Amino acid sequence: MMKWWGWGDINKTFPIEDKPNLWPWIKKTISISENNKITEPVKREEIILSPANINDDFLNSVKQFLKVEQISSSEDDRLLHSYGKSYADLFYVRKGVVKKSPDIVLYPSSHDEVENIIKYAHQFNVCVIPFGGGTNIVGGVDPRDQTVTEKGPRCVVSLDMRNMNKLISIDPQSQTAVIQAGALGPKLEKDLSDKGWALGHFPDSFEYSTLGGWLATRSAGMQSDAYGKIEDMLVSLKMVTPTGTIVTRTTPASSAGPDINRLIVGSEGILGVITEATMRIHKSPEVKDYRGYLFPNFEKGVEAIRECIDKNWLPSMIRFQDEGETQLAFNLKSPKKGIESIVQKQLKRILSVTGYSRPCIMVVGFEGDAKQVQIIANEATKILKKHRAFSLGKGIGKTWSKDKFNVPYLRDYIMDFGVMVDVAETAAVWSKLLNVHKKTIEEMNKYFKSHGDGSGYIGCHISHTYKTGACLYFTYAAKQIVGKEMEQYYGYKKLITDTFMKNGATLTHHHAVGYEHSPWMESEISQTGIKALKGVKNALDPKNILNPGKVFPVEEEMRLGVFGIDAPEVVNQSKSRIKKRSGQTSRNLHEDSIG
Repeated sequence: MMKWWGWGDINKTFPIEDKPNLWPWIKKTISISENNKITEPVKREEIILSPANINDDFLNSVKQFLKVEQISSSEDDRLLHSYGKSYADLFYVRKGVVKKSPDIVLYPSSHDEVENIIKYAHQFNVCVIPFGGGTNIVGGVDPRDQTVTEKGPRCVVSLDMRNMNKLISIDPQSQTAVIQAGALGPKLEKDLSDKGWALGHFPDSFEYSTLGGWLATRSAGMQSDAYGKIEDMLVSLKMVTPTGTIVTRTTPASSAGPDINRLIVGSEGILGVITEATMRIHKSPEVKDYRGYLFPNFEKGVEAIRECIDKNWLPSMIRFQDEGETQLAFNLKSPKKGIESIVQKQLKRILSVTGYSRPCIMVVGFEGDAKQVQIIANEATKILKKHRAFSLGKGIGKTWSKDKFNVPYLRDYIMDFGVMVDVAETAAVWSKLLNVHKKTIEEMNKYFKSHGDGSGYIGCHISHTYKTGACLYFTYAAKQIVGKEMEQYYGYKKLITDTFMKNGATLTHHHAVGYEHSPWMESEISQTGIKALKGVKNALDPKNILNPGKVFPVEEEMRLGVFGIDAPEVVNQSKSRIKKRSGQTSRNLHEDSIG
C-alpha cells in the first residue's frame, strides 16, 4: 500500500544514509540552514474528511452485484483516493487539508461489473473517477468542484481497478497479450516473464502504476527508444462509456476511419473506463547491458544521440543528464573507499584539465539477444566516442538500474525540511531542443534570483528520443516561502510551462493534462481541437459523470487566474473549521464500509 503522505511503500524511505555527500550539497545549493525537520506530515488522526455524500439509489443498485468487500467508504480508503502524488497534493495532505474526497470507493473485478457500475452511475448522475495506482502528478485523479450541479453536489465514486490485474492470454505467434487494465507494472512483467515474454514499459512510477493508467495518460517508459510509448505497444482495447462499450479489433493495422485506439489513449478517464487491452510483447531479453559515459557538455551528447538515430545504431535506452542533473547524480553516489577513492580523485583531475570540468552523464542500455546487442553496442559506442564520450564502464549502469525507482522518495525527504520540489517534462524537435533547454534553465534561474532568498536548483535529462526530437525532463527545487507555498509553486509551474510553449515545445510529453495543465490545452491543440474533443466527450458522456474537471480548461478557474482553486486561504483554514464540517450528518455512512 502506498503512503497517504508521500510516495511509495509505507515502509520505505529514501536511502540517505549511504549518500553522505548528498545532504550537504542540497543544503548548499538551496541555502538550507536547518538540520531538523520543520514540515513533517500531520498525524493520520488529525485528518478529518467531510461526510460522505451517498446516492442511495446508486448504492442499492451496485449492491446487487458487488460483494461487501468491493464497496467502501472508510476514511482510510477515501483518503487514499482523494488525490494523486503531485507536489500540491502532498503539500496539502501533509498539512491535514483534504479539499474533496470521493464518497464511495468501488473495487470491480470484471468487465461486466464495470459496465454495470457505469450504467447505474449514468442513470443516477453519479460521478466516477477511474483509479489505477494513484501516481498521477497533474491532478488526474483528484475529485473536482465540477461534480457540483444546480441541484447540489453529486456523489463521487473512485473506481479502483486493482482487482482487475490478470494476464488473460498470450498469442505467441502474433506476439500479443491480453491484459486487464488494473495490472500493476511489477505483476504484469512477472506474469509475462514467467512465460518467457516482456512488455518492456518502465515509467518512473512502474512499481505503483497500472496498464490502464499508462494507457489513459499516454505514458512513456525508460525503454521507449526500443519499444515506443504505450500507444505504440497497443493493438486493441475495451473501454466502458456511459453510452456503451467500445471494442476495437485485434489487427496489425487498419485504415477504417480515424484511429479510435489513439483517441482513447490519453483520454484520462473523461471518455470511459479502460478495462482490458491487447498489447504487443516481445521475448524476454537474453542480455541487458547498461553502460555509463561522460560528455564535456550537453551539446556534445545531443549530437551523439542524433547520429546514433540517423545511422540506426540506437540503444534501447538513453538517459542523458545535463550539468545540473549530473551534479545531483554525482552526489547521489556512495563514495568510493581505499584505492578506488584515490583512482577516482586522479580521474577527476585529468578530466578537469581535458575539458570535462562541467561534465554530463549519459547512461545507455542495450537489450535483446546476445549477438544483436554486441553489434549495436559496438557501433553505438563508436559514435558516442566520436563525440568525446568518456567511458565510465558498466558500474554506473548497475548503480542507475538499482536506484532508478528510488528517486521519487527523495522529494518526500526534502519536503520535511521545507523545500518545494517538482518536475516538468516536455518534448521538442531537434532544431528547437537545445534552445528549449537553454531558455528553460535561464528563465528558471532568473526566477530563483528574484524570488525567495535567490537560491534554487534546476537540472534536466533527455529521457526519450525520436527521429524528429526528444523529451526533456526537468527537476527543480527551492526553499519554500512560508505562508506563500502554493503561490510560489504555481508561479514556477506557470513559468516553466509558458517557457515550453513559447519556444515551440509541447505542453507535456508523458505526464498528461489532469487539471494542472488544462489552462494551456487550447494553446496546445487549438480552439477547434478543444471543440472536437468536447464533441466526443458529450457524445460518450452526456452528463459529464466521468472524471469531470480534467483535460478541458475550466472557465471559472481561468477567470480567477490559472490555478484559482488553490487560493491560500484553503491551506490556512483552521482545524476547528475542518472539525465543524466533519460533524455534519451523512446518509447511510458506515464507519468502515457500506454493506
